[in-house]
Amino acid sequence: MLGYLWRTAPPLLRAALHRDGSLISRIERRVRLREIDPNLHMNQAVYAEVMELGRADWAIRSRAFSRWRAEGVKPVVAEQRIVYRHELRLRARYTIETRALAVEGRLLHMRTLLLSGDQVHASNDAKILFIGARGVLAAPETEALCEGFLVAPLVVEDWRTVAA
Repeated sequence: MLGYLWRTAPPLLRAALHRDGSLISRIERRVRLREIDPNLHMNQAVYAEVMELGRADWAIRSRAFSRWRAEGVKPVVAEQRIVYRHELRLRARYTIETRALAVEGRLLHMRTLLLSGDQVHASNDAKILFIGARGVLAAPETEALCEGFLVAPLVVEDWRTVAA
């Protein structure tokens, strides 16, 4: 727990100091020694951790978190799916890019990409549920809460399909 807080505090403090209202979060990072597995590339659990960092940075920079706290709601991850495309090796530079795409019923759909140059190394689709004083927010409440924070997705070629 303390290790996690130690790793995440500096980027989140930077985000708090630069709340510019940006609807796309970008964090530049490098794969560190403590983040690799025996195959000398980033461990699967670290992908999830840095993607969570991207969502937190987005929420702070976009000022969404301030709105949500003012409304007395807490965002929680209800579902997420990570697709691994290319490995990230030790000391590799990459960018965590996060954006909110749509409201789907009671869920906010967010996408995080790990990019190295223009190459996607991994993508994460997370569905965020909002919990208020009376429980899970209804679809209209979620839509109102997320108004003004949604952007179009970055177009990424589906590498799993065979080109004709």
